[in-house]
Amino acid sequence: MNWRIAKASIVGTGHSKTHTPCQDSHYVMQLGNQLIVAVSDGLGSAALSHEGSRIACSASVAAVAQSYDTQRDVELMRNAPAEAPLSPMSYEIVLTSAFFAARNAIEREATRTAAALRDYGCTLLVAIICDDGWHTMHIGDGTIVGLFADLPAKTLSVPENGEFINSTTPLTSDEYVTHMRYTQGDDLLAGVALLSDGVQPMCINYRTGAAYDGFFRPLQTWLAGLTELSGVDTSLEQFLDTPKMRQKSDDDMTLVLALRVP
Repeated sequence: MNWRIAKASIVGTGHSKTHTPCQDSHYVMQLGNQLIVAVSDGLGSAALSHEGSRIACSASVAAVAQSYDTQRDVELMRNAPAEAPLSPMSYEIVLTSAFFAARNAIEREATRTAAALRDYGCTLLVAIICDDGWHTMHIGDGTIVGLFADLPAKTLSVPENGEFINSTTPLTSDEYVTHMRYTQGDDLLAGVALLSDGVQPMCINYRTGAAYDGFFRPLQTWLAGLTELSGVDTSLEQFLDTPKMRQKSDDDMTLVLALRVP
């Protein structure tokens, strides 16, 4: 089993006017048949949030990968064949540890630069897609959506907002642990989409959190039908940068779209 992936993070028109860098980040890794995807959105009010989001994505995915390596070493010590599948693990523990690793990495960077931790404020969404189901951990806004071959797209993890639609709890909050949300299911997904809140107005019902299949289905069809993948990320960037998308959001936009390939 392989994965066909399109990914893009683009700066919002609102940030372009103020010469603010794109504060969104993403990171994707495939381990065997399993896929790990992270998306992070830096808070607009945080001076170094573009660095916070970058660190959060890379550190969380690296921590998940390290968990797999550790378990594989244990299996080898038990004389299991090297090609044996990983034994069942607690994905919630793995993802929780990954979020702790991301937070710790940001704290170390804040110490190194003598900056305030809040300056690195960012959200974090991580999904692990397996042969027998899916697992997510999430803090803040943004959305994780499951994609199916013959069924409508389904939200796997909804955004969390505060009192106002544009407020949320970041990974750098003192209360971050109580806002981390784990979800899992045994659906056999055809694919997955992770998106920052800049894309939400186009495809997520802000009242219910439901995904709009009319947005995701054409993207699935497009990605599945490509015969040349060398420019796929650029094509997705161009899609996000269209006037139709821009008129609904002036925020940074991140979208990672991944489909299973037999």
